[in-house]
Amino acid sequence: MINNFEIIKTLLDFTSTDTYYFLQILKRRKDNPDMDKDMAVIEDLFIYSMSQFERMEEDVIKTCKAHNARAYLRLNRRSMKKTAMQMLKRVTDLIISENYKSVKNAYSSISGEFHGDEDKSWVLDFDFKDFENRKKLLGVLHKRIEELQIETGRDARMDVIPTKNGYHLITRPFNIRKMEIMLNDLNVRIDCHKDNPTVLYCP
Repeated sequence: MINNFEIIKTLLDFTSTDTYYFLQILKRRKDNPDMDKDMAVIEDLFIYSMSQFERMEEDVIKTCKAHNARAYLRLNRRSMKKTAMQMLKRVTDLIISENYKSVKNAYSSISGEFHGDEDKSWVLDFDFKDFENRKKLLGVLHKRIEELQIETGRDARMDVIPTKNGYHLITRPFNIRKMEIMLNDLNVRIDCHKDNPTVLYCP
């Protein structure tokens, strides 16, 4: 079981009244082999305040346990204004193409595709099986990733969020090509996601 509510709470910023966060509860075939598709969305949630985030913990956990599903949250803040403008365009296009059925999913779809966060977060996926017998490399990799962020002229961000098989390292953007060269030299793999969700809860 992974419960990252307390960790992720410290990473949320609601200082702008335009901000919301996008959370999805997803049921995956990896966890449920009898499924006939790779993934199913159990619920989409839109978080507009810290108090709402705190109140929802019990319900999110109950839903995840009931469906053997995972809760994922995107750490890049969403903009209500930007989402509304994209929504207007998306719904218009859907109506023009007579795709009326998809209109109801437009808000969730846009919330997953677009963010309005100027202080962008990247998710680096560290899987322990990729570092078996080579865990000393983790310190070296963290140090280099920190240096690459500082090279951009900003303070480094190095937040660790536990996952089922390792952890997500949350950083600010940096020169990804330099990291890829280093990884090739070390013969290791780290997936870098520029707007992917991280694990909030996993049964």
